[in-house]
Amino acid sequence: MVSVLITGANRGIGLGLIRHLLAEPSVSTVIATVRDVNSAKNLKALGNPKLHIVQLEVVKEESIAAAVKKVREIVGAKGLDILINNAGIGHMSPLNGNFSKVKIFEVLEVNTVAPLLIANKFYPLLKETAAKKGSAQIVNISSGLGSLGDVPKKGKEMPFSVYGMSKCALNMLTRRITVEWKDDHIRATSFCPGWVKTDLGTEAAQYTVDESTKPLTKFILSLTEEHNGNFYQHTGEKIPW
Repeated sequence: MVSVLITGANRGIGLGLIRHLLAEPSVSTVIATVRDVNSAKNLKALGNPKLHIVQLEVVKEESIAAAVKKVREIVGAKGLDILINNAGIGHMSPLNGNFSKVKIFEVLEVNTVAPLLIANKFYPLLKETAAKKGSAQIVNISSGLGSLGDVPKKGKEMPFSVYGMSKCALNMLTRRITVEWKDDHIRATSFCPGWVKTDLGTEAAQYTVDESTKPLTKFILSLTEEHNGNFYQHTGEKIPW
């Protein structure tokens, strides 16, 4: 029986993952973090006893610290098995477009800095679980737009340069965890959920939320050492760094 925490859980891919995690018999505890618990109507409507909703503003260190304390109270001696860094924002503009330093920093703060801080602050919980069970897992929800190898395939019709840079840096976090926390048996894997019909992906996207998150949930729960430090499509296809 495993416990899973996911950030940015009140809509889109996050909410889809929550729905499928709650349906898995092997999952005993699902912790959904949101910026405003009172507004988390989609999560509250699920009415599942496995589900715990925790306030977390991913860019605020005091909020992360408070969430760690709350999660420790929820999981107790069972510990935290899987941490999913899902919260993110997008920004589309060509390199010669209308940029501002404020907007660039906002995207980098949410998509790159926040997952680093969250992994860092939840490290003790993950380490305790890994010591008891043999491993703990971090999942970073990245994007194919963060792949250096796939840049030529994406072409200039996908002008998500700042977003891609933020996800490329997130992928480096995945790789660094596999090196620095190897002896703690904390694994990390990056995933692209595909082009999904969300606020970011728009209705023009290839996949519905369910089509993305159903196989992604199965994959996350089946991760082993073989997948440590790698980058995958939600379908299981490996993505070049």
